[in-house]
Amino acid sequence: MEFPKWEAAGDLFEGCNCQMICPCHFSFKQRQTELVCQATWAFHFEQGSWGEIDLAGSNVFMVALSPGKTMIEGNWTALLYIDERATPEQADALSSMFSGDAGGPWPRLAQFFTNGKYKAVKLVPMEFTKQDRNFSLKVSDVAFLEVAAITGADREEVATLTNLKNVIHGPVHTLAHSKHGISDEGLQWDCSDTHGLYSKFSWSGP
Repeated sequence: MEFPKWEAAGDLFEGCNCQMICPCHFSFKQRQTELVCQATWAFHFEQGSWGEIDLAGSNVFMVALSPGKTMIEGNWTALLYIDERATPEQADALSSMFSGDAGGPWPRLAQFFTNGKYKAVKLVPMEFTKQDRNFSLKVSDVAFLEVAAITGADREEVATLTNLKNVIHGPVHTLAHSKHGISDEGLQWDCSDTHGLYSKFSWSGP
């Protein structure tokens, strides 16, 4: 299948059950701090296009349970949620983008999903909020993610990570505390005060 040229940019924030800072964020070959990895990612599109389809304002939420000692072992149970306000054309575009079929960074991650696919892809109501150094995305009554930035030694500016090789994040990663949870498709957890961070993403394909 041929896909149109596309691009997307906006806010990306994540949380998992690792203690600060998640070793997997540096490399999937690193062992996570807990027995399994319970990970969440939220995406708010400030701008984007899929051919002639405008993606600005879109919200997407991804959840993954990695059962091994390291994320590189794969077999992740992955779920994808798309804001129900998306038109059918936008929903199809976002689903193709995040599946990895349409190039960009997602083929690198989709290879770790069980059978290379999401267990489920759903359209659900979402509520995105961004206030100063705090981000949240509520996914109906099934999932949520909140992150709040950590300030650095001067107690004013945020603490950041730079010069990392990460396929979906932007070049500056702001450290944060996270709260996140899910209860859907056999996945269930509720975490607080664990690893979190946010950045600006910028992708394109194919």
